[in-house]
Amino acid sequence: MAYIARLTFVLAMICIAAAGALALTEGATTPVIEQRIQEELFEAMADYVPEADNFEEKVVNDKTFYIAEKGGEEIGYIMTASAAGYGGPVYMNVAVDTEGEILAVDVDRHTETPGIGDVIEDEEWLAQFDDKTIDDEIALEVDIDNISGSTVTCRAATNAVRNAVDEIGAEFLGLEVAEWDLADVEDGTYEGTGSGFGGDIVVEVTVSGGEITSIEIIEHSETPEYFELAKDIIPEMIIDEQDWDVDEASGATMTSIGIKDAVFDALAQ
Repeated sequence: MAYIARLTFVLAMICIAAAGALALTEGATTPVIEQRIQEELFEAMADYVPEADNFEEKVVNDKTFYIAEKGGEEIGYIMTASAAGYGGPVYMNVAVDTEGEILAVDVDRHTETPGIGDVIEDEEWLAQFDDKTIDDEIALEVDIDNISGSTVTCRAATNAVRNAVDEIGAEFLGLEVAEWDLADVEDGTYEGTGSGFGGDIVVEVTVSGGEITSIEIIEHSETPEYFELAKDIIPEMIIDEQDWDVDEASGATMTSIGIKDAVFDALAQ
């Protein structure tokens, strides 16, 4: 019995030491990784806006922008934006000039399936974003070509670029963006569209007495198992909270985001 007790104690000490070592390693490596990502972005910015002689960082509402300057004058804006992909968020670096034209688009990082999701790194595919502006749709299969077998990843990358352009446009170029204020929505039924896992999700949202009373999904191309996980719970949460920005359903992140975005699109002013 004493032997077993000693053995148990030794094993416990080993586990504690191992856990401590792992925590120490993670604590030491995480800042290094983050610093390296930052350094790579700064290196890339010189390629995105080669005329710039200085880059100034600006943080607004937890969003980080980089202002490209030449001789003290602003000549462009850069940010990293993301959208949900198959394996997790897809992050894209986007540079836009002062007229709202895209100067450069690059993949920052992703966790998509090798050989399938990493097709978005192809220079020819990325070149489709060149010269697009804040006035273009920048939407998959509208003005950006899809790659067969990689639709989810291509849509995520495209949506991330669109998000970056909208953010830069709103912050620096006077672009008006839709805002959510349920108090300003008159009673009635409204239709909206969001981008899900398999394509567009279309909803009809009914407002009565100044509150959302029903959300009906009228069109979608989602995979059945993902759709089942989100189709009831997301509308129910939105109605309960009277807010579109609710948590995603576990295991159905992109479908959840598509439903939420469709509700936002229906009621945003």
